[in-house]
Parts: sequence; structure tokens; C-alpha cells
Amino acid sequence: MVRPFPSTVLRPLYVLTVMVGSFLLFLVQPMIGRIVLPVLGGSPSVWTIAMLFYQAVLLAGYVYAHALQRLPVRLQMAIHLGLFAAASLLLPIGIAPWYPAIGDADPGLWLIGLLLVSIGPVFFVVSAQAPLMQAWFARTGDPGAENPYFLYAASNLGSFAALLAYPLMVEPLFGLPQQRWAWSAGYVILAGLVLACGWSTRGAGIGRTLQTLSISWQQRLRWAGLAAVASGLLLSTTTHLTTDLMAMPLLWVVPLALYLLSFVVGFSDAGPRATAMARRVAPWLLLLVGGPTFLAGTGPGWSVALALAGLALLFVVALALHGGLALDRPPPAGLTSFYLWLSVGGAVGGLFCALIAPLIFSWPWEHPLLLLVAAMLLPWTGPKKGWFGHIRRWGAAMALIGLMLAGGGLDRFAAARAGEHVRSFFGTYSVRDSGDGALRYLRHGTTLHGVQALQPALLRAPMTYYVPQSGVGHAMRIAPALYGPAARIGVVGLGAGTLACYAQPGQAWAFFEIDPAMVTIARRDFSYLSQCAPRARTVVGDARLTLQAEAPGSLDILVVDAFSSDAIPLHMMTREALGVYGRVLRRDGLLLIHITNRFMALEPVIAALAADGGWHARVLRYRPAAADSTRLVSAQSNWVALSRDPAVLAQLAAGGPWQDLATTTQGPVWSDDFASVLPVLRWRRD
Repeated sequence: MVRPFPSTVLRPLYVLTVMVGSFLLFLVQPMIGRIVLPVLGGSPSVWTIAMLFYQAVLLAGYVYAHALQRLPVRLQMAIHLGLFAAASLLLPIGIAPWYPAIGDADPGLWLIGLLLVSIGPVFFVVSAQAPLMQAWFARTGDPGAENPYFLYAASNLGSFAALLAYPLMVEPLFGLPQQRWAWSAGYVILAGLVLACGWSTRGAGIGRTLQTLSISWQQRLRWAGLAAVASGLLLSTTTHLTTDLMAMPLLWVVPLALYLLSFVVGFSDAGPRATAMARRVAPWLLLLVGGPTFLAGTGPGWSVALALAGLALLFVVALALHGGLALDRPPPAGLTSFYLWLSVGGAVGGLFCALIAPLIFSWPWEHPLLLLVAAMLLPWTGPKKGWFGHIRRWGAAMALIGLMLAGGGLDRFAAARAGEHVRSFFGTYSVRDSGDGALRYLRHGTTLHGVQALQPALLRAPMTYYVPQSGVGHAMRIAPALYGPAARIGVVGLGAGTLACYAQPGQAWAFFEIDPAMVTIARRDFSYLSQCAPRARTVVGDARLTLQAEAPGSLDILVVDAFSSDAIPLHMMTREALGVYGRVLRRDGLLLIHITNRFMALEPVIAALAADGGWHARVLRYRPAAADSTRLVSAQSNWVALSRDPAVLAQLAAGGPWQDLATTTQGPVWSDDFASVLPVLRWRRD
């Protein structure tokens, strides 16, 4: 008979196995998101849809782990390791090269299909190992086998470590090829650890099935409901955060890390005390932070403050919900069923935020709605039964509704009723007129993206970032001197179509826009295109792909004004992106990149790219005067001009306040395989 593993070896073995598996599971999420960004653009929906996929596959893995419990461990081990071997055929992980291009397909469904064929099998196998290892540990002879839930805390700790490691260590230090091979090596190591864990149950001599446990449907639905609200809040908070800043792993993982940390704390020995504290704090935090949810867009300071407050709210509410689940966990016989229904709830929350809410809401109403549901579900302090307890619970929810309405909810609702909100895979847009009807505003998320005057005399006046004194305004005014009266001009990013009003007779203009909804808004709600450049081409699709279809050297000037709320999509500022721009421009063509950003200093990034690609570069930092007697709306802007011909930049700089770019020695040149925003974050505002 094989001797059982001693406890001094058994517990560390299972803890290590669970942590390694969870580390790999949550390391692959930001990694694959980073890989697909150049394909789908910098939209927060990329991460939301990816999270829905992860939760759905996680649910499938938990169903599989639960179903295996009817079999002896020896057979479970054979089946599981067989799946490990089969899934390894997809290594190293990455985008399946044979998967068709997106074309006219729905971006969300296309992304789900891409993830399914690229990482679905390996993600499924790894996702099943956490509940499976806990069920196997319960079959060992360890004294703690009757309470294996400490392994769940270890699992979430491994996930938390991965989410911190990726943006802080992995992404800044390693390119995507190295990341993919390192992950594949970890996958092989995990398979060996799983084999050792399966062998340990044989050593205990009890490789048998556990007794069944009767669990009511009311209990199952309670587990799923609490998990669904927490999961939904995770995604809705992430959407709010990345809309204001940038769709990138550093910001994706912060809410997810806090969400997982709430699991770690809730299922730890200190969980009951921490949960009780979260229950006391959550109602007040919901009241303080829930109302101002509607105040986003009031300024940079508010955006940062609300983002930080929203993260704190997510952690506290998630801890209260997950801590309640930890207190309600069943004996080991119901362990896999418990995790199964938690994953059902997680998938439901993800489905609601990723697919259902964008279809039924024109503004991200799912976030305040989930806060309201959380307010009603949280185990409030005080009486839990009787009429007084119900009054307290519903009273807190009604107070939260009142604060949300006072914070701007009525205004948001009226705008939605008036059709002033448009929501697509790539963002949420709002079109509003000023109170006196003189101006029309376009916002993407919380950021102003265009303004048009409605008075007939000013209908063609470019405003905001595109005023004549801006970098792009100056370049457009001297375009005929640079390239003659028949200049060929391309613009990446349509917005309200403001730049069209620099078009002159004889010029050929083309706009490259990723979002069909934006094309509709520009033509329906603004008149820049129809009045100034009615014959301009509009090409729909990601500019990295659509520009590839243009003839080499077919443009004299290319303007890159692609923004996702306040941020340029990261894949539009890489070595490969500049290669695409350089291909479509003539050799002495002019490239203009809009880099205005509240949170990142992007001049050093462009300077490094220019030096790497043989470009010459200048920047025009426009700051409007404090007072303006006209009705024109000016906004500060930073525009970088690049050309491979220094004479072009010399002629451009002769007529305007163009300056050398700020440079830095921090970090390498950004590429599709390697980019980190940490060195360029603005840790303080100037």
C-alpha cells in the first residue's frame, strides 16, 4: 500500500497547486486582452465581453468539476490529465491564426468566438482545478480535510497576485512572445502538480466519492444572486473607470484585483469580523458614493475622485456580499455545488453587463441599478426580521434613489427619453444642446469630443481642440502651401466631423472611423460634414486595418484623432501603427497626432517612436485665453507633427509656435508586443 502524504507536505502541495492554477488563470486574462486590442481597438467593451467569456468558461469548468465528483479520484485524475494534454495542443496561447477577420460581424460575438477557439480549452481545464483540488483534498487523511475552504482563499490570493504582477512586472519587463511561452511553461508545471495531488489521495487510501448533500433551491438561488450582484458591480465599475482613462490591463485589473481581494478576506479566518465591518460601512458608502455616480464629466478632479471612491465602494460591497457567502458555505460534501452556483451568479452578472444592458440601456444605467440591488441585498445592521428590518432595508434603498436623482439622474433620464444618448460596442455618446440653444455638444463617456455653434454665421467654425490656433488648425491652413491645392487628407477618428470645415476646393478628404454609431451621429446631429465636405469618403472599421487597404503613398496629410473617451487607444501609438501611417503617406507627407490627455504624458512616447522610425517631430501646445469675446468654444490641446522630411517640419514651424518634444529615457519604444503606461502616467497634475 502506498504511504499517505504527511500533512507537512500535503497542505503546501495543495496550496501551491491551487495558487499556481489561479495565478495562470488570471494572468491569461489581461494578457489575451492585450493581444486582441490591436484587432478591436481601445474600447472598454473589449474587456467586458472578455470577462463574460471568462465567467462562462469558468462556469463550464465548475460544472465539469462538480460532475466528476461522482467518480473515484483515480478516474477523475485520468480524465483531467487527459484534458490537460489535449488542451496543450493550443500552446503557446495567442490568437488563432486561422480565425476569420472581423469584417462586418458583430464585434462582441466575434470576440467571444475568437476567445473560444484561441484559449477556450486551456482556460476551461485550468478553471476547473481550484474546486477539483479542494474536493480531492477533502478525500485525503489530512486533519483539515473537513474544512478545505482555506484553499479557496489561497486560490483567490493566487488570482490577486497575478493581477498585480501583470501590469507592475510582467507587462513592463516582457514582450508578448515571452509572456506566452512563460505561461505555457507554467501550464506544464501545473499539470505536474495536479498529478501529485491526485496521487496524494491514493496514498490516503480513500479514493472514493463523497457523500451527497441535499441543498435547497432557495439556498442555491441565494448564492447565485449574491454572486451575480458582486460580479455585475465589478464589470460596471470597470466600464466607468476605463471610459475615463484608457482601455489597458493596468486599469482592467484594479477593480478585478479588489473584487478577488474581497474573496480572500471574506473566506479567511478574519472573514467574519471583516464582513461585519463591511456590513456597517457599506450602507453609508453607498449613500455617499452612489448619488454622485451621475456627476461624472464635471471635470478631471471629479473623475479621479469618483473613480477612487467607486473602487472603494466596489471592495466594501463585494466584501459584504462575499463574506455573507462565506458564512453560508456548506460542508465539504456540498463544496463543488457551492462553487457551481457562485459561478452561475458570476456568469449572470457578466451576461447582464456585457450583452443585455448595452441592448436595453442607452446610458450605463446598469451601474446605479446594481448599486440599488446591492442596497437591498446587503445584510444591514440592526433587526434582520420583521417590519422594522424591512423598513430599514427599503428606506436605505429609497434614500440611495433620492441621492442618485439629486446627483443628476433626472437629467440623465430625460436625456435618454429624448434620444440624446447613443450606446454601441465602442462607447456611450451623448448629444446635448446648451440651455440657450446656441451650442451643440458631443461627449464620449465623460469627455467632450466636439462642439458646433448653431447660429448660421458660426455653423462652419471649428471649435474645441480644432480651433485655428491649435496644431491641426495651423497645419490645415498651410496645407495648400505644402502640398498644393489638391492635397489628399485622411483623418482617423470622425467625432462630430469638425475637421471637415478645413476642407478647401480641390482637396480629397477621407475619414476613417471605427464606430458606425459615430458616423450616424456626425451626419444626423451635426452639419460639419454636409456643409464643408459633402463628398468626403467615410471608411468604417479599425484604422489599423482600413488604412492597410489604401494605396501606398496615397495621402499627403494624415490626422490621427482617435480617442476612446479621454484616451488614445494604445494600439494606435505603437511602432507597428507608425509603420501603417508611414506606408499610406507620401515620403514627405505630414502626420498629425492628437495627444491631449489628462492622465498620461505622451510626448516622450511619440518622441521615442519618431526616433525609432526615422521621423522628425514637433509639438504645438495650445492654451486658450482665459476670456473669449466670441461664442467659439476653445479647448487646450497638444498636437504632434511628424514627417520623414525635415524641410516639411521646418516650413510648418516657420508659421507657428511649434516646439521640440519632451523626451525621456524611461522605457523602450512601444510596440504591439511591448508597451507599458507606468512610465508616462501623470502622478501629479501640473
